[in-house]
Amino acid sequence: MVYYKCLEHFDKFGDAEVIYWVDVSGVPERLVDEAKRIDGADYSDGCFGVCIQHDRETGEFAAIEDSPGQNIYYVDNLGEKHWFDYSLSEQELEQIASKIRISMKEDGREN
Repeated sequence: MVYYKCLEHFDKFGDAEVIYWVDVSGVPERLVDEAKRIDGADYSDGCFGVCIQHDRETGEFAAIEDSPGQNIYYVDNLGEKHWFDYSLSEQELEQIASKIRISMKEDGREN
């Protein structure tokens, strides 16, 4: 299961939408192997993330996909994002959204 690690940064789009860039852990081994193939000796397990959209009007959170079914990315040593075939489960999305809410509240930046 993929877990929230930390909030990397967020982007606000007007008053209605926020995009959260979240570092994650617990990435499936097949994706770890692919990232190792991409980055070789420069591989780092701290370079996986997900992108989460928050609709402030409805309160809903959704995982953003680079292409259909691609929710997780790996940032290589050159700063390029490589998106992988992986769809976050509802449980993973809710756990991440819950941590985003807590993080924003603790930082005084409530949604």
